Amino acid sequence: MEHQATKHTRAQMEWMARTVPLEWTAEITLPDYRSEISRLLWVRPVFSVPTRFIGNGKADFSGTVRYGLLYVGPDGLLYGAEEEVPYDFSVPLEEGGDEPTLWVELLPDAVVSRVAAPRRLSLRCRLRARCRGYAVRELAPRLSGGGEGEPLQLCGTASGAFVFTGSGDALTLTDELPAEGGEDLRVITARGEVFLPEVAAGDGVVRCKGEVVCSVLCAREAEGPEGTPFLLTRRLPFTETVPVEGAGPDCDARAFATVEEIGATVEEGSVRLSLCLTTEAEARREEALCYTRDLFLPGAAAECRYRTEQLQRHLFCGNRNFSVSGELSAQTLGIPAEAELLLSEAEAEVRECTVEGGRTSVAGDLRCHLLYKNGREYQIAEAAVPFRVTLEAPYPTLICRSSVPLCRTALTGDRLRVDAELQLALAATAPEEARMVAEAGFVKVASASRADMEICYPGTEETLWEVSKRCGVAPTELALANGISGDAPGDVESLRGVRFLMLPQE
Repeated sequence: MEHQATKHTRAQMEWMARTVPLEWTAEITLPDYRSEISRLLWVRPVFSVPTRFIGNGKADFSGTVRYGLLYVGPDGLLYGAEEEVPYDFSVPLEEGGDEPTLWVELLPDAVVSRVAAPRRLSLRCRLRARCRGYAVRELAPRLSGGGEGEPLQLCGTASGAFVFTGSGDALTLTDELPAEGGEDLRVITARGEVFLPEVAAGDGVVRCKGEVVCSVLCAREAEGPEGTPFLLTRRLPFTETVPVEGAGPDCDARAFATVEEIGATVEEGSVRLSLCLTTEAEARREEALCYTRDLFLPGAAAECRYRTEQLQRHLFCGNRNFSVSGELSAQTLGIPAEAELLLSEAEAEVRECTVEGGRTSVAGDLRCHLLYKNGREYQIAEAAVPFRVTLEAPYPTLICRSSVPLCRTALTGDRLRVDAELQLALAATAPEEARMVAEAGFVKVASASRADMEICYPGTEETLWEVSKRCGVAPTELALANGISGDAPGDVESLRGVRFLMLPQE
């Protein structure tokens, strides 16, 4: 019954959503067995999944950042190196409730580098830490004061999203890439991007199935500066079960994986790959919530304080994949027509999400990093390819985490062709406001005797609940005494056609 005392559901609220700009400096010294840096081409950071500690009004995050270096040595050859340094940062937390859940995404902004010595680099790294916090709050009002019996409550219902997160242990994958004349090979650099098309929630877990797209840039020692490096690629399939406390088969799920370490060595005529990846997962489900819209206690005067809560109704959570293509002017990018493209890497930046005609449009840019050779010179170029993809439903609030597992480029005359696979890990909600009783205090009052028959005339807009509250009678008793339905006393139609009500005798 809508007006009876009901067990209130605890609701999970989003109590923190902020993007924190961070910056720090680092010094990297290459070991003696590495070639000296004559000209630095690029520095690409990869952040490990952060460990977290919540306490003392803040959340502390720490991990390692792996800097991938690509440079030209004094001999004119191309070299790569990877160096790790630790990172840490803190985010102040607001008071949000019980059982806090945090989801953090690290978005590298820029790396400014300076060659301080032939084997030493000074780096200044900027990034954005996008943090979201969820906590469980009790919707039941706090009651105080005197009076006899349980208050009669007018309850409302709503829907709310519950969010559960977790990360898996580091997963190691290995493989061998056969290469003709492998004993003469030299590995310059290796990179791995994760493609996660299958994500599903189970009891306390999120199961992921995908593959790592590995790219190994190699050169032949015997060819020297005259030779042109070439790319070896391999797709390594994997499955991973991520523990996510609270998840169940009724949840939707999304996941995101990062290759935190990758190595490629030449062994007996082949290239041996070894990599380590970590997967983060999030599961969401919708739960029916019950809250107190109003209450009263017969024989007592009540003073109520109300609050409005912003609830988030769950709509969708999952991974989606899209093909993105574009053409650019090579001349505008500064790439000569006779250049040889060697390597292309990309990341995606989502700029806006808009709802149009019952669909959701996600727009942004692919930021492509290109390595090419012009004669004996190695050069780099940066290209931005705009994209717009469509989701077949309206999502008022959409959280996106993007990756580009595959990026191919081709140079034809003055045109640079880019074909990429874009992956979005999405979570969509819709806001829903609920006005509810936060606190109520009761003061017992002396009840006046009631005549054998007493008639009450409801106002034009009054509901059965409002008349019951005014007269101090339970809605079920008032409805029974007058032969009307008391199933929905707060409904505007609850007294339609009723001119007067007889109050039940005490």
